[in-house]
Amino acid sequence: MKIIINYIKDSQKNYKIKIIMKDDWRKITLLAGAENKVMIAFDERGWQVSYAKGEPVLWEGNACEAVYFITSGAAEVYRTSTDGREHTLRVLRAGDSFNLVPALMREGKNLSNVRCLTQTDLLVVDQTDLNLILARYPHFAVHVLQVLAVRLADMTGLVGELALHTVRQRTAAFLMREADDDSIEKGKRWTQGDMARQIGTVRDVIGRVLREFEESGFIRRERSNVSLLNREGLERIANGLE
Repeated sequence: MKIIINYIKDSQKNYKIKIIMKDDWRKITLLAGAENKVMIAFDERGWQVSYAKGEPVLWEGNACEAVYFITSGAAEVYRTSTDGREHTLRVLRAGDSFNLVPALMREGKNLSNVRCLTQTDLLVVDQTDLNLILARYPHFAVHVLQVLAVRLADMTGLVGELALHTVRQRTAAFLMREADDDSIEKGKRWTQGDMARQIGTVRDVIGRVLREFEESGFIRRERSNVSLLNREGLERIANGLE
């Protein structure tokens, strides 16, 4: 099992509006199993946009205007500290949605930054229209609450991991998670800076941990490839047993 780490140059900005396709809503996890009338309501009110790799979609602290759904590509949700360091909260892919929480808040503001990791197509629904749909279809509104509950549990786990686990533990867990994730596009690349933002540390520390893992026989690095050689050992590290 392997993940790929490499440095990527940003492409030039490219933004365009596309004609919406009704079948695209069926790709969205949040709408999975929704009644056809709910799909129609989203289709009547939504529109489609496309962003280039590296292009920002949202800025933290700005007034929330809409909720977004990914039909293709990938986006990174992250926060920035006062000294400019970034921490990745989630990497989103086709079927995922974002900015749902502030869209449900009165005068909500974007809780994080979002930028595209690849060329990314999004479906967009205005905040006001989203709330009208939820008020009209209570069964779907309950489903949205359940989805938000799962996300809250995930974020609670992330906070616990950052507070209670060392960088060494988090790096081992990250390597195993990425190697196992079948949803990742073939050839997905991570720079050490990307890994640092995902894990909640800095690039130099990631470099030292990876060298230690390689010297201990847990991984092998060959150019841009990282192969996991001793998964049991990495699991022990991730669980704080070594």
